[in-house]
Formats: sequence, C-alpha cells, structure tokens
Amino acid sequence: MKGIIKRSVCIAAAAAMTLVLCSACGRIAEIDSTALADRLNSSVTFSEQLTEIEGTAAEKRFYLNPNDYTELTAYVGTKATCDEFAIIKTSSPDTVMTKLRGHLEIQKSNYSNYRPNEAQKIDSAVLEEYKDTVVLIVSGDSENAAAVYEAYIRNK
Repeated sequence: MKGIIKRSVCIAAAAAMTLVLCSACGRIAEIDSTALADRLNSSVTFSEQLTEIEGTAAEKRFYLNPNDYTELTAYVGTKATCDEFAIIKTSSPDTVMTKLRGHLEIQKSNYSNYRPNEAQKIDSAVLEEYKDTVVLIVSGDSENAAAVYEAYIRNK
C-alpha cells in the first residue's frame, strides 16, 4: 500500500512539473519598451541626440491613430536628420507595419532632394515585428542597430 502511495505521489509530482515546464516553453517574454529604448540610445550611433516625443506628436510623425497602438515610445532627431526609432506595442502589428512603411516612403521622398545622404539611411532602416511589438530604427549605424535589437530579443 505504501508503495502504491509513493508511486502515485511521484507520478503526480512528475505530471505537475511537466505541466509547469510545458506552459513556460511557449511563452515568449514581452519587450520592455523603456529598456529597449535605453539600450538603443546608449548603444546605437545616431547623427545627433534624439529627443523623446509622445502623444499627438508621435502619432502624426508615424501616421498612427490612438486605436493603432497600446504603447508608443519614440525618439527623433531634428529635421536635419532622419534618425529616429519607435517601439510600438499593438494588437494589430500588420496595420502598424504598413503605416511605418508608408512613413519611411514619405521620409525618403522628403530627404532625397533635401539631404540625399540622410535618405540613404532609410534604405537600411530596421523594421521588425516581435509578438505584439513593432520596432523601427533609422540610423547611419543600421548594422549595429539591427545587432543591438537582435541581441535584446535573444536575451528575452
């Protein structure tokens, strides 16, 4: 009888551990927008110091509506450069990706005549989707920007 109880307890414990481990397997950590923004600001070379923009200013810049996102973190340079990054949490990543692609097309058109060297940065912009978050990074340091982003995601 004691053997049956011990065996039952062991089986129950093993089943519980399996459930816990399996439930964690499919779970991918969320992006912490503030942490990623800090990492981008400290690790990626931008032409100038970027300034955080919020609310309506960020919505206008990236052609977003309040319904398009749940959290928006954005840093931009002056109009002399096209350097910027945005971290956008959304329930509709496809919509946000489309709007950001449109933003990049407009930026490229605007900078092509004004500052052609700046327009080249747009061709190598980082535009990625991770779960419910879309990330855009425009910098002359795009290879490093992509590496910083990928390292951040790998460590999630």
